[in-house]
Amino acid sequence: MTSMKKIPNVLGARRSNTLDQERDQFERTQEASFRKAVNDEEVPVKTKHVRNLIIGTFTDKNTDLFWRNVAVCPPISTDVTGWKFCHCLHVVLRDGHPNVLRDSQRHINRIKDTGQHFRHLEHGYGRLINRYCELLIAKLKFHQHYPRFPGSLSVTPEELEALAENDANNYFELAVEMLEYMECILNLYEAVFSSLDPSRANSMTRSGQCRLAPLIPCIQDSSCLYDCTVRILFQLHKALPTDMLSGHRSRFYKQFKQLQQFYNNTRNLQYFKGLIQVPALPQDAPNFLIEAELRSHETPVVVVEEQHEAADTSDSLLIDTSEPEPPPIPPHPDLIDNHNGSLAEVVAERESLIEALHAELEAMRIEVQRSRSHATHNEEQLRLRINDLESTIAELDSELLAEKQSKESIMAQVEAAAASAEAVTRVADEETRRRSAEEKFLKMKDVYQKLRDEHIHLIRGKAELDKQLSMEQEAHASTQRSKDELAAALNRLQSQVTQDSEAHRSVTRIAEQEREMLNKKIFELTTERDKLAGQVRDLRDNISHLNTEMESQAQQATYQVTVVQNSWEGGVHKCVEGAVDGALIVVSHALSHFDLETHADIKCTPEYTLAYHALVVDSLTKLWSSYESYISSFHAAPYLITSISSTAHYIATFLLYAKATSHASPNIEHAENLVASLEQFAKECIDSLGRMRTKQALADILTTKERFERCCSLVSLCEDHSPGIEDMASVVQREMENMDTAIRDAVEKFTAMLENSRAKDTGTQLEIKLGKVNESILGTCSDLMAAVRLLVQRAAELQKEIVDAGKGGASPREFYKRNHRWTEGLLSGAKTVAIACQALMTAADQVVSGKGKFEEVIVASREIAASSMQLVMASRVKADKSSVKLGNLNATAKTISRLTGTVVATAENCRDKVAIAGTLDFSKLSLHYTKRMEMETLVKVLETEKQLDTERSKLSELRKHHYRLAGEIEGWEAAEMS
Repeated sequence: MTSMKKIPNVLGARRSNTLDQERDQFERTQEASFRKAVNDEEVPVKTKHVRNLIIGTFTDKNTDLFWRNVAVCPPISTDVTGWKFCHCLHVVLRDGHPNVLRDSQRHINRIKDTGQHFRHLEHGYGRLINRYCELLIAKLKFHQHYPRFPGSLSVTPEELEALAENDANNYFELAVEMLEYMECILNLYEAVFSSLDPSRANSMTRSGQCRLAPLIPCIQDSSCLYDCTVRILFQLHKALPTDMLSGHRSRFYKQFKQLQQFYNNTRNLQYFKGLIQVPALPQDAPNFLIEAELRSHETPVVVVEEQHEAADTSDSLLIDTSEPEPPPIPPHPDLIDNHNGSLAEVVAERESLIEALHAELEAMRIEVQRSRSHATHNEEQLRLRINDLESTIAELDSELLAEKQSKESIMAQVEAAAASAEAVTRVADEETRRRSAEEKFLKMKDVYQKLRDEHIHLIRGKAELDKQLSMEQEAHASTQRSKDELAAALNRLQSQVTQDSEAHRSVTRIAEQEREMLNKKIFELTTERDKLAGQVRDLRDNISHLNTEMESQAQQATYQVTVVQNSWEGGVHKCVEGAVDGALIVVSHALSHFDLETHADIKCTPEYTLAYHALVVDSLTKLWSSYESYISSFHAAPYLITSISSTAHYIATFLLYAKATSHASPNIEHAENLVASLEQFAKECIDSLGRMRTKQALADILTTKERFERCCSLVSLCEDHSPGIEDMASVVQREMENMDTAIRDAVEKFTAMLENSRAKDTGTQLEIKLGKVNESILGTCSDLMAAVRLLVQRAAELQKEIVDAGKGGASPREFYKRNHRWTEGLLSGAKTVAIACQALMTAADQVVSGKGKFEEVIVASREIAASSMQLVMASRVKADKSSVKLGNLNATAKTISRLTGTVVATAENCRDKVAIAGTLDFSKLSLHYTKRMEMETLVKVLETEKQLDTERSKLSELRKHHYRLAGEIEGWEAAEMS
């Protein structure tokens, strides 16, 4: 906070006296030292600047000026200033005035905010500053719990024993606090060394020294913490079982290794050799189970070398020249004419004064907010304390009443038992016990008196009540025991009254004396009770005064809460407005694509567009519901913002896909109606979002949903019901089924022919040979047809896999439409396979019946192989290379090729056998008949050659005509021309 003495007086008044000028000069010097110590230059903090800050704490005996400078020059401007601020604060806490620790504990939240500010900074000093702030907070909390420890943590063994009061419980808690403190130091060391390069060569650079400089006070703190922890753990092992301290030992041994590594690494760096003598820890950690090792423990000594810095004339007075003294202001307006520059100077001074006052006002607002939160906390604590005191007072009143009644009962019993000597003896014994109890109570009172001095005034009064209450409880307990014993004695003495009549008179006199003593004691107790009643009245007066103060503070707090709530509601509505603006941009952007020519080429299927139906309806329902919740309570704003974003994106996506669906519609009227409905739906959504932005009532959600349902129904009407596409899909299915049926019929026919041939294989040797030929032909053809049938089944399975993988969100009909050329090739292959199978069956039937030729079987089997390969290649074009079904199809195709060769070889073999079987017996022919048959055979050879050439020419023409017809049907020529 800027000091009021630094602000120039616009009225031109001079300093009141020399002391004020010296104070002003001192504050400027402290601010200049702070600015130069916490600057953004990546160099180590100069010792002389920190020393001036320390001297300032001893001058003021507090750190108020230091923290005001922190508020004026925030250290969070850069990561370098944040790092150097942590270093300066650490040194000031160690070496500053003893009140520094107490004053800085109020600023723990500021230190925590500094660490949180740089926590997300992944490069530079961000992670280091977060670790350093954790260390500073741990140090302040440690001194808050143990205020008798100095800032340097340097204490002698005797002082340590006095601080812990030689109590095992205190030692136990102190050890835990010190181990946590040490862990923060080691975490900072690891963060600093991990930010340097592995060779540590940058320890002599300015940036490296800037990172390493704060480790010097860390070494000083860690050496003292190590010494105190060792001594405390030895004391704990004397008083507590070793099993209970296993956690302390394991944690200490782990930190011992890290601390040893810390000292070794810093000792080897050139930068630390001229600044500090790092202590050396023993090679092995101390064994706390052996008490004698405490004698061999040596306290690590850290020696900080004196630094001789070059003289800096600019720092001799530590005056901040950036803020010069204001020139004197003329005392009277009449002198303005004689001084032309005075008016401008007055205006400049007033502007600087306004800026300084604004800065001070902002700092005061922060301080007031912090004070209010602190007052609220104190109010809650006092209210709880008052409730405890009221309950204690009520209990005390009831106990006093019960005590009075018990005293009266005891007096009656004493008068009734006056004739008993034994009763008198017991009363004397009871009096002795009462006196011993009073002596113990006095001792407890002395101990409690020491504790009471350390509490506040309100707690002190309550402690006095507790003391009086405990005294009354002791007396009550003692009296109750006396009453019980006297009652038992009275029952025993009633049988001895007649025997002890002589002793009755003497006992009566003693009882009279005892009664007088008891009366005196009762009078003293009554006086004490009156005194306590007076204290109770005083406490009630204090309570009423505190209630009045709390009511006033509660009213102020209520006003502040109202202001904050109004501000919060405004900020929340700003967030909602931002979400609405973003949603309007998204929907408007989607609507703007309706007029783009490039979007006309994009098409989508109705099925894919209608997949967003449920998402849009559900998001609209949630949007309306969350908006109603937001109108009733602004706490529902997060749900509204989420609903606005999701609804806008779903609506925009639906609009784009629905527009793309209209491009693919065969009915132009349906497409135009769809676009018009989409525009109306989008405008209605935009209007609803605009109403949300101004918190107006929304239209009925049913109207919006009806508009959306209208759009969905128009999308479904845009579906292409062209019969060609549907026929293509049905044709593929039908052709595959026809092919499977034809092959199945052929297989059954071959089986029947094979059975008939085997039944006829009897009779002469020629018939037997012909039967075996027929059986061979039919067997191989049957195997080939079975393989072809398996090929067709696997081709159908692969085709289903191809369609499922390639159609995406579309239907099989759309897939066949996109891949019409592949579909036509698949159909052609399927038809060819069916035709070839029918041809093979006919040729085999003719051969078996003796009317056909083996060449027809060979040609038909080769045609099956070719058509099967065409079907395989058509399926392989669209199939995945790693598909298992494609592998099965390829294996079946190879089987067909092998079986085709077998059929061809069998046919040729059978043809040769038949030819050999039909050869004439030349031994019975004459010369003339032989010559005639030779000439006839030569004529048949010439005719056969001529017929072969003719058939080959015919085959060539048939192939050309087949290719031409196939090209016209499948559109090959049109595809080549395009």
